[in-house]
Amino acid sequence: MMISFKSFSQVDTKILLTDRVAKLVVKDLVTFDGLLIEHNITKQTINALNDKIITLEEVINNLNAQVENRNSVIEQKSFQIENYEQMTKDLQKALKRERVSKKFYKIGTAIAFGLLINNMVTK
Repeated sequence: MMISFKSFSQVDTKILLTDRVAKLVVKDLVTFDGLLIEHNITKQTINALNDKIITLEEVINNLNAQVENRNSVIEQKSFQIENYEQMTKDLQKALKRERVSKKFYKIGTAIAFGLLINNMVTK
């Protein structure tokens, strides 16, 4: 079998190989082509997996941000509940004071009315 190679430094190089060696060279070249294709597919797979990893990291970061936002909302709502409970207690105290003051007003009015009637009867 005759193989010819051309390069920049040489005009033409011819190598004579035996059939056995030529078959091994062809076998190696075919194996190399297969490995080259497999390498390219592996690189594409790795790039696709890296893209998926980046996307998943973005999703995880987004979900973590959502959790933080929801925790913040829960904390604010808890604070509001505490404020409402305190306001309820304050309003209940104010209502009690108002009821007591109304009761004293009614008693005072009844006493004043009674004294007025007593004063009118005695005159």
